[in-house]
Amino acid sequence: MTYTPRTYDQLVRDLLTTLTGGTVSESLVAPPEGILLVPEKLKNRPVRRVSFLQGVTTAGVGPAAREVPYRFTSADFELVSTIGDPNSLDAIRFRETGRRPVPGSLLTINYYPVQTQPVPLTDLNVGSVIRTMLESVAREMAVSYQHLDLIYKSAYLETAEGSSLDKVVALVGVTRLPVGHPIASVRFSRRAGTPGRITVPAGTPIVDTSGNRYMTLEPLTLEPYETTREVLAGGESAATEEVEAGQLTLLEITIAGISAVTNPQPARRLSAPETDADLRRRARAGLQGIVRGTVDALRFGLLSLPEVKDVTIVEAPNGVHGEIRIDVAYNDNSDAARAVVRSRIDELRPAGVRVVDGEAARLRVGARVHLTLAGSGISGAELADVTTALTQRISAYLGSIPPGGTVRRARLSALALEDSRVADASVVLLPDGLDETEELTLAAGVVLEVIQPFSVPTPSTEVAPGTQVAVTSSVSTILPIHLAPGVTLADASAAIGLALNGFLSSRAPDAPLTVDHLAAAIRDDTRFGLIRSESLVTVETADGRFLQLTDGIGEYRPAPHESLQKGEITIDAREGGV
Repeated sequence: MTYTPRTYDQLVRDLLTTLTGGTVSESLVAPPEGILLVPEKLKNRPVRRVSFLQGVTTAGVGPAAREVPYRFTSADFELVSTIGDPNSLDAIRFRETGRRPVPGSLLTINYYPVQTQPVPLTDLNVGSVIRTMLESVAREMAVSYQHLDLIYKSAYLETAEGSSLDKVVALVGVTRLPVGHPIASVRFSRRAGTPGRITVPAGTPIVDTSGNRYMTLEPLTLEPYETTREVLAGGESAATEEVEAGQLTLLEITIAGISAVTNPQPARRLSAPETDADLRRRARAGLQGIVRGTVDALRFGLLSLPEVKDVTIVEAPNGVHGEIRIDVAYNDNSDAARAVVRSRIDELRPAGVRVVDGEAARLRVGARVHLTLAGSGISGAELADVTTALTQRISAYLGSIPPGGTVRRARLSALALEDSRVADASVVLLPDGLDETEELTLAAGVVLEVIQPFSVPTPSTEVAPGTQVAVTSSVSTILPIHLAPGVTLADASAAIGLALNGFLSSRAPDAPLTVDHLAAAIRDDTRFGLIRSESLVTVETADGRFLQLTDGIGEYRPAPHESLQKGEITIDAREGGV
């Protein structure tokens, strides 16, 4: 519920109207957009005149527009007859040239009917007995309204003061710090190399070597660019000793990312009780730790459910305090999931607060995926496996986007390219009622509903089907040799390299690679002698396989479209002649 005190002017106005036979505080609904006539007739019709009409109008234009209270005058409205009889005025019509109320808002009207009971009291001039008595009554009523307003505000953290605030914060275990309570400023330092934000909760205990215990009075957050920050800490009790500078260095709990804590200045004692503003700030931090009855408790309690993707909570959605609207984005859009959410809300909601259930709007979206397959492509069951797995990955990603989030083109492409059989991909989103797009930003309170199966046109390939793709395999060798007299290792290596290039280029399916053939191709008795028994040839194929050949063991036949290139060549010169 909400409470708005009535002012002295309002009370005098309504008392005067009632005393003179008028009707006060009748409510009407403002006409819809584009319509001038109020849809409801006045109750005590026909009407002689309207003495007061107030509602809400719009001030400003565009993003700066706001709703403000406004008293409408005869320049803004007129009395009309809905039956065409000028002697039977029964409704309000707003002029096209005047100010207009916000469509659907409430109007408050005071008016005088044509037919009223005789009024025995007529001297209502200022200073008359009747007027003076009426204004005295109105003043007493206005004072009572203000007292009730004070009582109403005393029940809320934001508006309670003094002893009333003490009682409110006591509900969450917070008490006002009295005169003489010890406090100290403590500095938290970030551990080197720790990224991101670091949060130190309120109530974090710090002690010195003598056991004096202080606890932080507010939560503290180190932003990514901050290395240190200070926060006030209060002694565990008024009897806690004042500590000297640099004594509070021990954390009772480990906080990830915090390397050190200390108090740069000595502790001091409060010379006055904690102010209402400071007490409210501490109480808000205390509210975050309450597991029931708060907005944070509702939000985190619902987000912990696997059926819930995101939650938006709006306090006083209709301008009525004591009412909240909870819009839930579901992972599992089923009646069972809604029942679980309803049960959790009933468990966590504050007593006496009305919850308006809502559900995030759903935007249906499909996708069209254009694929380019590696090599000459695949077909049949293998292609079906590729498209099925791709659909699952993209659907899971789309389903994880929260309200207000953005579907990124780069992320969609990366998901499609996770399969090595896909060389390139283009993903186009197809949202219902919107133009197709490669990126999509959701409005607040909107989640995606994925439409399957996706559209996957016939994929293209890197090369035409049936075309053989040229591949290259690498050949590495270890060749122990005896050098001829007067020949250097560099001369022998150059001769072997030239001969090996020509030999490898001549290999074909009908001319396999063997150590015997290689020895014959590079033979040069004038420069060196090959030790065949210790020679080793290693072939690394394009698909990552390895094959080792030795003297008399093994051969490698390259495919028709395969070429061999020289890899690492190791020439090992041994002692002795040829």
